[in-house]
Amino acid sequence: MRRHLFRVGSAVALAAALALIVGGRVAQPGLRLAAGDPADGAAVWLNAGCGACHAFTKAGSTGQPSGNAPNLDRWLQPDAARLGLTVDSFAYRRIFYGGRGMTAYGTTLSAQDLDDLVSFVAGHRFTAPAGGTQPVPPLPAPPPLVTASAKTVAAWSKTARLPTRAAKGAALFAKTGCLSCHTYLGSGTRRRGAPDLSAIGRKGQTASWFQRYVAQPYAFGNNLMPAYADLGTGQLRSLATFLAASHGRRRA
Repeated sequence: MRRHLFRVGSAVALAAALALIVGGRVAQPGLRLAAGDPADGAAVWLNAGCGACHAFTKAGSTGQPSGNAPNLDRWLQPDAARLGLTVDSFAYRRIFYGGRGMTAYGTTLSAQDLDDLVSFVAGHRFTAPAGGTQPVPPLPAPPPLVTASAKTVAAWSKTARLPTRAAKGAALFAKTGCLSCHTYLGSGTRRRGAPDLSAIGRKGQTASWFQRYVAQPYAFGNNLMPAYADLGTGQLRSLATFLAASHGRRRA
């Protein structure tokens, strides 16, 4: 009996070892080789085709601009915060169960691949809880993209008498998606309770403050607005300069 158990155990161990040697994984549901690894998760991201739908700077993915899949740079943290979840817990539950048109990967990816993928998305090692989880509640899809033309931006500059240094930020504001929820001098659509920003500069906040806020609105308690840290320091500074200089309609 002992000899039989040894042979069976040795065969399983050998199969696992061979799988590791050839770079594969033992794909039985529930089998976990180690804690999630972000580097391995990058490969899972590619193999699962996540970038075909989602934009995610870290993965070099641009997603589908006209699709409903959220830009993870902008919506992952606010959506998690809105539900009171950590980013890794939210990502795991969404990936496992799917939702809002997203495929449920809990039955198609191994436990190890799931841990690796969540680790990559969250940016740190993750291991799924042993007791399992529940699907996340439904969340609204990102609003449709609303933009403004260069002609409209030129009219803003003239009407608001914006300084030259704010012009670049105005153009960025017009194309990045800000007008999807905010209005500015008659342009855009108000959604999710977002205010008109035509005279936001009158509130006295500095460009530095606007830069921090736009990068991480959730850090200021705003879980409805997407984060724009992916724009990078230079573009955020331009956008913040524009907002700080916006004092509404000005007489010539």
